Parts: sequence; C-alpha cells; structure tokens
Amino acid sequence: MSLTSRDREQLRALGIAEEEVQRQLALFESPPPPVRLDRPATVGDGIVRLDEDRQEELVALFESARQRGSAIQATKMVPASGAATRMFRGMENPEGEDARRLLDRLDDFPFLEDLDAAAQRAGHDLRSLRARAREDSHAAQTILDLLLGGGGKAGLGYSELPKGLIAFHRYPDERGARTAFEEHLVEAAEHLRDADGRCRLHFTVSPAHEARFCELLATRGRELERRLGVRFEVGFSHQDPSTDTIAVTPDNQLFRQDDGSLLLRPGGHGALIENLDALGRAGADVVLLKNIDNVVPDSRKPLGIHWKKVLGGLLLELRERRAPDRPLRVCGMVRNQGEPGGGPFWVRSPEGGLSLQIVELSQIDHDVPGQRDIVAEATHFNPVDLVCSLRDPNGEPWDLHDFLDPATVFIAAKSHQGRRLKALERPGLWNGAMAGWETVFVEVPLATFAPVKTVFDLLRPEHQTLPQMPKGGVRKQSRARAPGKE
Repeated sequence: MSLTSRDREQLRALGIAEEEVQRQLALFESPPPPVRLDRPATVGDGIVRLDEDRQEELVALFESARQRGSAIQATKMVPASGAATRMFRGMENPEGEDARRLLDRLDDFPFLEDLDAAAQRAGHDLRSLRARAREDSHAAQTILDLLLGGGGKAGLGYSELPKGLIAFHRYPDERGARTAFEEHLVEAAEHLRDADGRCRLHFTVSPAHEARFCELLATRGRELERRLGVRFEVGFSHQDPSTDTIAVTPDNQLFRQDDGSLLLRPGGHGALIENLDALGRAGADVVLLKNIDNVVPDSRKPLGIHWKKVLGGLLLELRERRAPDRPLRVCGMVRNQGEPGGGPFWVRSPEGGLSLQIVELSQIDHDVPGQRDIVAEATHFNPVDLVCSLRDPNGEPWDLHDFLDPATVFIAAKSHQGRRLKALERPGLWNGAMAGWETVFVEVPLATFAPVKTVFDLLRPEHQTLPQMPKGGVRKQSRARAPGKE
C-alpha cells in the first residue's frame, strides 16, 4: 500500500519508518496465530510456593544487597500515564445510580476536602449543594462538574487526570489526602532506600501531566522525604511517539482523518518496553514493576513490602546461581478471584517448545477445542507485581528488543468519530514484550493486590486508613498471610 509524500512527512516527524508501517499493514492482512495454551501454571507446576523460613532467607538476602548500596541499583518503575476516565465512568448523569451513590458517600472519599476547596474557589458552598442535591439536579450536576471537570478552572478535573494524581487515601495527621503517586513514594521508601538513603523511582507519564507530577514531587514529595528520612530520585519518561501504530478501516485500508492525515494511536503499554530498556542502559540493575493503582494505606503496606523483598531476594539468588543468558523476571501471582486480566500459563510455541508466559484472555482463541477449558482450570491471576533483572553476568544491559515476540500483537475493533476501525497494540509489556525472558512465578497473598479500577474501590476495606501497625507487624502479618497457611 503506497504512502503519500504527506504521509511520509507525518511519519518522519514521529520517528516511524515506512518499513514499520508496511510491517503493521501486513499484520492486519495476516494476523499472527493466537497463543496456544498447553496448561495453566499451578503451584508445583510452574508456580513456586515459599514457606515462612524461605521467605525470611530471601528477605535477608535482598536487605543485605540493598544496604551494600553498590551491590545493586534498584529502581521502582510505575506506568502512570493512564487517565482516570474509567474510574468515573457513568458519573455524567446526576440522576444515574452511580452518580447518586457517589454523592451520597462523599464523606467517605479521600478527596472530600479538595472538593470543598474547589467549591469555595468557584463561589459555592459544598454543604449547601449537598443538602439540595437529592432534589435539585442542578446542584448535583454542579458537584459533579467540580469533581470531574474544570468547573471554570476551579474544579478538580478528575476525569481528565491520570490516576497517579487522584487522591487515594486520607490520613488525619497529614495536610491533605495522599495521591496514588505519593503512596508509591512512601511504599518505595520502605524497601528500596539504599545505604545512603537514596530511593529511586521512575514513572511513565503523559507529557501533558508531567508538570503536575513534578509539582507534587517538589511539595508533598519533599515533605515525605523529611518525614521518612530518605532522598527520592524520581525520573519521568513518556511513551515514545515512534511506538504509535497505524489504524486501518475494516477492509484493511489506511484509516485517514477528515483532513486526510493518517490516524496514529498509542501502541499500548507494550510500548513501554522502550522505557524499561532505557532504564537499563541508564544504569538500573533491578527494576520492580507495579501498576499505579495498586497501592494501599500505610497500615496495610507491610505485607506488600515484605513480599517485594521476597521476590527481590529470589531474583538476586537466581541470577547468582544460574548466570542467566537472558533477562530474568520473578513475578508474583495471586489466587484467581475472577478479576479480569491475564494469568500464568504454560504456552507451546509454533516450534513445539514450552515456556512460562503471562497471557491475556484476548490472546487466546476460545473457539479452539480445549483452550477455553485450560483457561477455566487456571488457579492464579497476574496482579502486575514483577521484579526484573536487566543486566547480564558481565554487568552490561540486555537489549530487551532481542527478547520480544513481535507476533503477540493485539488487534482490536475500535471507532473514531463514529467510524469503525481496527487498531493494533504492541505486545503487552509483561506479555509478549517479555516473552523471551527467563520467568519464575511465585505465589503471593491476595491481600497484596488492591487495584482501584472504579472510584468505588476506594470504599473497600483495603483502602480505608487504619491505625499504623505496631513495630514488628511485618513479620506477624506476613506469617498470618503466607500462602497455604490461611
């Protein structure tokens, strides 16, 4: 399919080669075969279960390496560019059930004080608005506009912000509620600080919101540094425009916008393999990967921190013992509770080999005999809790592109301005983008997984702020929740 000179200019500005466009077009014409599952990974067959003594050994190993400082350069990487739109879906109509529930429970949400301040800036009294909201749809709409929209630039604009900038938890002894971004800083301070007090984190954000993250780091982040006695070294990066993908019409013709230009779309979280690769080349040795919305209040952090150290210790032990010839990842897996998303499976390659992979349901052809049964037999779920080793035995960074499976792309039906199209997403970051990595799955407690997918998840018990655990709570809680001991 030929490209116009204007197309080439558009692609050149984004750093996308014409050969890459032709490769993507070929994938639309002849999609790669779906993943072929052999069997689910289960405890004893692909998933490791660690007893309490083994956990403590691995925690000690990780702590020793971390305190030596020069032994490892550990960094926490958090994909944080996703918008919070889904969190507030269905809130546009003040008469709707979800909007009513939100308005009725405002006292229980951590952003109440921020909303009250926004109302005052806009010349409203939140208490008066709430008193009228049940009978007055205009008052209800005003509250929703202040929360979700700009509200004349006085509002919080939550529907347009990334999750990292949304208030997640309220602490009585702190000024203002903590955002998900701040909670990741606090969590990292407990398990990543080195002997010099440094704590390294990296967030992938959208260019439009980086300034807000930097402002939050310069204010609340510095307050946390003083209180926790650490020094945060925080980096930010964006999804490279060169990883954007083309869209096509239902009959696989280039999708063009009204002005004739090509429609290019973000390549999905798999595009962040570029950011992870850049971290390794910049010196990162061990990277802990976790989603932005999976954070809990301080009272519940010790359990997750304990298991981060367990996974990190196992990674360090394995790479010392095995001298791996490829990047290594140790992945926490929780018991399947019906959450949407991927899980651990044994996958058979077209050549017949078997490997452990994290597989999304969209990668599977459920009409192939037996594949649906294998999915139904799965016992565990991927909470995105990974510890990655990015350097070879000589200390040189791996080229992560060499271990990516380009055939594991996602093709999905979408629309743009009312017109149907087909979109291409790159191999998922922890799916096909890591398909060639050496992989170890470890069972971790379900309580380490507390994602916030909708605003009402903030009302669940795991997101309520409780008194701080007493000293020594890490060991007590980890033992009480150890796999197989519940």
